[in-house]
Amino acid sequence: MHKEGIDFVIVSYCKHDYVRLCVESIKKFVDIPHTIHIVVNYLEKEKEINLHKEMFKDSENVNILEGCDQSETLDKSRLPRFVQLKDRIGKIDGCKVASGSYYGTWATNIGIKNGNRKYVCVLDQDTILLDYCMKELIDLSEKYLFISNRWDPGSSFTHIPSDKWEDGMARVMLCFSKRSLYNDIESENYVEKEIWQDSPWNCDYRDNAGNLTWYANEKNKEILVLKNSYRDRFREDNSLWKEHILDIADDYTEQAWLNERPIFFHHGRGGFRYGMDPKWTNAVEKYLEIG
Repeated sequence: MHKEGIDFVIVSYCKHDYVRLCVESIKKFVDIPHTIHIVVNYLEKEKEINLHKEMFKDSENVNILEGCDQSETLDKSRLPRFVQLKDRIGKIDGCKVASGSYYGTWATNIGIKNGNRKYVCVLDQDTILLDYCMKELIDLSEKYLFISNRWDPGSSFTHIPSDKWEDGMARVMLCFSKRSLYNDIESENYVEKEIWQDSPWNCDYRDNAGNLTWYANEKNKEILVLKNSYRDRFREDNSLWKEHILDIADDYTEQAWLNERPIFFHHGRGGFRYGMDPKWTNAVEKYLEIG
């Protein structure tokens, strides 16, 4: 029997101060029972895990978990076959600046596995909540298999000859669902177990291999993708960018809306650079009224 409330899962890697801000946004805008699971991917395990434990030592509902050692690059042959064939892996795992697509996925699985609440909300480390929205997302999860922040124009599905974003996959820098989504995927052995043998749960929350989107399609389940400003960067009239709440903008920042109310902001390339962007830190602290 799952406890009521939400398990938040955040993978931390190289950007611990971004994680602090993400947690602060949860504290500010979530007023129902919840637990925050921070999964620490590392190059120096003891040092980095202790840093997070010290940072959140006064937070009763924050759980620090050991993630993945990213000092080694993954063997490409272990990745899903249709990803291998496309030869688009790039420097995504064993990378010293980014959590890496598959290391990031496995770390998220660790966080999900350690929770026991009815709902799960996965957030990238360089994201913040902008408003109270969890009760509405809970209500929506009765209809939708999962709720995502935006569509991606192809990504892993580049073999699909279409210019429609919705023919791609749902990108989940924010992913909200019932825990039953992950339970069902696990029980059905939806993902080839030999590929995920080192993962505590054989699913890919990030949809790097399209698992969540494919699963929804095959089960004929609806998913909800929020109104989002990211695709506006490809348009001449990028009016949604003018509605950003945070005073920070580059080619990768994005804001998402629920019922025309802004609820989510994502830094974007913050996870791929050394150091932490002071523009992001200052803008978030000002918005959350902290610092």
